[in-house]
Amino acid sequence: MLKFKIFEIPEGQSQRTIELESDDLEIEEVPFEGAVLDINFYRTLQFIQVKFGLKADIKLICDRSLDEFDHQIETNYEVLFKAEEVEESADEKGSIRNIDIHSKQIDLEQDVLDSILLNLPVKKLHPRFLDDEGNPKEFVHQQFGNDSDEEEENIDPRWEALKELKK
Repeated sequence: MLKFKIFEIPEGQSQRTIELESDDLEIEEVPFEGAVLDINFYRTLQFIQVKFGLKADIKLICDRSLDEFDHQIETNYEVLFKAEEVEESADEKGSIRNIDIHSKQIDLEQDVLDSILLNLPVKKLHPRFLDDEGNPKEFVHQQFGNDSDEEEENIDPRWEALKELKK
């Protein structure tokens, strides 16, 4: 679905919008709900520049409460496909790839998958554990039982008797 034949992409500027369903991408790590992909192509004889904006809905499990919640990802990414041989590279904002001359198509599936996975939060916290700015709220620390100082004062007398026997 995210493979485009080069001869079908018109020269110059063009745009496509693709709605992805949960079955269209295979992401095993995350339950993928669906996404809208706005793709802008700019094609010349030497290269094809692809800029896409991605809005995806994902179901995550909260690390703190194990509750399921919806998380929305919005990201932009740029891929430059070159006709000449170049060293392929990628970072979080874009990548440079070679055009596959044999199949005469470009494939964006891995770039879309990577964009989704790179934009997952490190700490998956339910929105009720976040403040208005998106920062985690202070977790309430509760202590149950006796304090450690009190335990040292209330040493069981049997231990003292055992220590005496050991000597």
